[in-house]
Amino acid sequence: MENHNSIIIDWFGTYTLDEISEDRDNGFGLYLATGKLKYERDASIQYCGITKGGFYNRLRGHHKAHKINREQEFWLGKLIYPNRTSRHFLEIAESIIIYFWQPTLNEKKRFSLPKPTTLINRWFKTDGSPRYRQHSLCKDLQDVISWDGKLWRTGNLQVWEE
Repeated sequence: MENHNSIIIDWFGTYTLDEISEDRDNGFGLYLATGKLKYERDASIQYCGITKGGFYNRLRGHHKAHKINREQEFWLGKLIYPNRTSRHFLEIAESIIIYFWQPTLNEKKRFSLPKPTTLINRWFKTDGSPRYRQHSLCKDLQDVISWDGKLWRTGNLQVWEE
């Protein structure tokens, strides 16, 4: 079996573009753009991407986000593990999400199998408090997505207080 990666992403959201302030934004992470495209009835995750700079600067002139013309919102993801944030691990996480979930506006990475990886997605409100229930827009994006090179495994995590 190929070398297997483990990645944990903490997702915060949802935010409108105006709510992503430049002064609190240190960037370097993943983002999900959600909402409705022209003629769509239901909002969903439309795009997954990476930024090395601030989220605000990346998203305000984004080449795909402008196509989400109704109910546009964003999730901002921070790499928690491995604790050395690098573009390498962000790209692996992005590849798993795009291949498994197939967001409409992502054209690259939808057809190439990702490297064997287990991705854990943990969800938080904008104030940093944990989400005890899955946000409706992320109901199809599992908390755990694992690809071993042959089989996919998925599941959701129950959030409990001490």
